[in-house]
Amino acid sequence: MFAITWREFTSQFKSIRSIIIILFIFGVTTGSAKLISQFEMQLKDLGLGDNAYVGGLMLLLFVASPLFVTSISHSIVNKEVDSRTIRFLATKTSRQNIILGKFLGNFLFWMFCLVIALLLIVPFSHAFYFSEFIQSVIYVSYFIGLTLFLSTIIRNPSLTMFLGISLSIALPIIGIWGMFTKNFIIKSISYVTPYFYYTQDHTSYTYFVLIFTLIFLVLSLMVFKRRDL
Repeated sequence: MFAITWREFTSQFKSIRSIIIILFIFGVTTGSAKLISQFEMQLKDLGLGDNAYVGGLMLLLFVASPLFVTSISHSIVNKEVDSRTIRFLATKTSRQNIILGKFLGNFLFWMFCLVIALLLIVPFSHAFYFSEFIQSVIYVSYFIGLTLFLSTIIRNPSLTMFLGISLSIALPIIGIWGMFTKNFIIKSISYVTPYFYYTQDHTSYTYFVLIFTLIFLVLSLMVFKRRDL
């Protein structure tokens, strides 16, 4: 499992798409920090204080990270099924280790990106936002789990790319819409998105999102164990 985890983690840095997204995140993070630092006194007068430094990064992750995750990891499983390299992996380790290794590899990749992004803010804020880091990791884990599940149940990488991008656009809209509408269907769907929990007054609600990540991971394991490779 650890070999698969390391392979997935390092392979992300070899992808042109991943490198572009990483540079974009880091560029927006440092750019926002520099811009905010010019209005530091005004923001403190408004009561925002140092939290304004991490605000830009959190907003970027809140809106764009679903698209980032799905565009990079949409074929995390089915690309190997399509190329039949998954059969070689299955002879070396268990199917459970394959799924767990792929999840952990992508999870560690995004943890690394988030740590670096928050460290880039430190010279301006003089603090590392550990609480926001944990919330960001939990938020991203939801979409890693969802993408893994889609890639497990759908064999065609092009289809998971299309479906992943569609969901990464639809889920934020439904999640935010559910905050204001009384429509029962939209409201019900919003409860299975992370946006409902991230817009509550208490940050402890964000930990409920881990339940959905775990559900996606368990479902992926169940499907993959029964799958004909």
